[in-house]
Parts: sequence; structure tokens; C-alpha cells
Amino acid sequence: MTQARTPALPYRLIRSKRKTLAIQVRPGHEVLVRAPFFVSKSEIDSFVKSREGWIKKHLNKTPEKAPEYTAEEEMILRKKAADILPGLVQEYADQLQVKPQKISINGARTRFGSCSAKGNLNFSFRLMDYPMSCIEYVALHEVAHLKHMNHSPAFYQTLASIMPDHRERAKLLKNMPQKTEV
Repeated sequence: MTQARTPALPYRLIRSKRKTLAIQVRPGHEVLVRAPFFVSKSEIDSFVKSREGWIKKHLNKTPEKAPEYTAEEEMILRKKAADILPGLVQEYADQLQVKPQKISINGARTRFGSCSAKGNLNFSFRLMDYPMSCIEYVALHEVAHLKHMNHSPAFYQTLASIMPDHRERAKLLKNMPQKTEV
């Protein structure tokens, strides 16, 4: 890792065996640039300069902090997830005629759910702080990936066939949850 600077915009550079350049704006107003070993410093500087407007826009955003949970709160939310999600997944899997391999509850902070290529579905216990309409949406979204492992038009048609208001439900997930009272 090296510290790099352009005249207008400081950033931290991390080189690795990747194939593309990427920029990430992190909390605390840090700009992180990930670059392949073979890309020159001047190319990286040009890339950062070309994205300066986007970077500044994201630097000026005030990051919302996800709520922190005590061990007791986490345990309650994990139990709620274990009680609710398997039934929802089964209901949607039956409708779409697919079969998940395994359902897991994790503590992911940035993803409410995921679907692996092996058909395993993962859900964050943090999803349980959202309204039931959001929980249903995430469950269906991940089950739909068992049919379409992408976000193609066919994937969204599948969502719409079961949940016509899926777009509105997805928008609700953009808001920070109100922490569940224990």
C-alpha cells in the first residue's frame, strides 16, 4: 500500500492481482483506489481525475450508521430470522418450482441476502429490523436467484409475477431501520 496524491484529490492506493481499476469512497472521507500491478501511476491519476465529480459527490454524503446491537438483541433478531425466513423461502421456492440447498443467518452489514451458485441462501439478521414487506421482498429476491443467477429482465419479470410491488418494497430497504426494542 502506498499513499498517492493528485493535486486536487488525495487517495490511498492499493495494488493487487486484479484486472480493473476501482474507486471506493469510505466513511471518514477517505478515497480508496484499487489498481492492478501493471497500471502506471499516471494512468491511475488520470482515472481518479476523470471520476472527480462522482468522488466529490460521494465525499459530501454523510454516511448513515447502521445500528449496533447488543448480544441479546442480536440473539433475538437471529431467532426471529430463523422463525420467519425458512417459511417464506419455502413458500416462494414452491411458487417458482426451485429448491434451495441451505438457508443460513449471518451478521452481514452490507447485504441483506445472497444466493450462492450452489443454491445456498444467506440472510442477515439485521433484515429483521425492517418491515415485513421488506423481509418478504428479500426472501423472494434471493429465491428468484435460484431460477436466474443474475439481475436480467427475466429475473425482474419473475419477481413481478409474484410480487408486483417489488420495486416499492426494494426502495424501503434504502432507509435505515429503527432498532427493534427489546
